[in-house]
Amino acid sequence: MSDHFLRRATGASLPFLIWAAHFGFCYIVAAAQCTPGGWRPEGPNPYLLGAVTVAALAACVWIGIAAHRRLKASSRKQFTDYVAGVGAVLSIIAIVWTGIPVLLVRGCA
Repeated sequence: MSDHFLRRATGASLPFLIWAAHFGFCYIVAAAQCTPGGWRPEGPNPYLLGAVTVAALAACVWIGIAAHRRLKASSRKQFTDYVAGVGAVLSIIAIVWTGIPVLLVRGCA
């Protein structure tokens, strides 16, 4: 394909993929560390989950800024740039929402 559809489609959906990876990682780590024979019986490691949350937020912010720059610099607007920008904003909201329990909950229920 000459228009590189797969590369553009992946770039547009990358914020959602980052959010999905963050969501899965946080819940798998929390579930594994809250089992009776878990890694940390006192609860999930807030520093690990906080670092992963900050990294996911940084990646989505970077993708959003890059999409915004491409939209401002180009006279030929690409739909995938709009999707990447809006997806980055939605993913940032979702990552913050998923990361809130890291700040509020200590220990396992």
